Formats: sequence, structure tokens, C-alpha cells
Amino acid sequence: MTDMSIFMHFIYSFIATIGFAVFLNAPKFTLIPNGFVGGIGWSVYFFFITITGNEMVANFMAALLVSLMSEILARKLKQPATVFVIPGIILLVPGLGMYKTMLYLVQNDYANAVAKGADVLFIGGAISMGVLIITAIFRMLNIVSQRKATSK
Repeated sequence: MTDMSIFMHFIYSFIATIGFAVFLNAPKFTLIPNGFVGGIGWSVYFFFITITGNEMVANFMAALLVSLMSEILARKLKQPATVFVIPGIILLVPGLGMYKTMLYLVQNDYANAVAKGADVLFIGGAISMGVLIITAIFRMLNIVSQRKATSK
């Protein structure tokens, strides 16, 4: 990827996530927590891509952590989880892969377009599954706690 340290990856992704949060009109008091969500998420991605070399595993693990931190911060700061999830996930989206897929299609290189497109779809699925699993767990816990509160 690059020769930068994981700390520098964290700093740059922290700043980029704050930029996306500003662009998406996140409340001002959530900008720094958003930066930490995106920075830690990208650092986890970088760690796993360095260790495993598998983009799907790296994106899945990063999406799990971004979603978990977002759900926790949403409850602590009394904001919707999407305020934290969306800016944190944007860094993981395989934009270069999507671009290359379209480039191969325009160049009539269908074999490479299908291969790159399939990779992008699987990576997108891994990101989606990471968010879905944590969201489902937190919703289930919320339902269970509400039922316990009403049964007393």
C-alpha cells in the first residue's frame, strides 16, 4: 500500500473522515468522534490488509469495528448511528475498483471488467455484512432490554 506508519494512516484518515462528516452536515460536536471512528476503522483495515493481504477480510473487520463504535457513540452522544457510520465507512468504499471496472468496460476489456467488478461487489458485500451484523445485534439487545423494562 504505502510505506507510511499506521499512525500516519490514522492521522490522514481522521482528517478525511472529518471532511466527509462536514460535507454530510454532521453536527459540529460529532466531528471529532467521527474522526476517531474513521481513523480507527481505516487503521484496522490497513492492519488486516498488511497481515492477510485479503481485501474482503480487511474491509469486513474494519466495517465491524466502525459499526460497533458508531452504535456505542450514538447512544453516548444521543445521535443516530448513521451520523457516525456513513463518514466512517466512506473511506472503505472501493472507489478505485469501481473506476477500473468502468474503464475496462469502456475499453471493451470485458474479462478484466468482470473480474474487477466481482471483486468490488464482494468487497461491498463484506462492508455491508460488517455493518449489518453489528446493527442487528444492537437492535436485538435494544428489543430485549425494552421487553425487560416493560415486564417489570
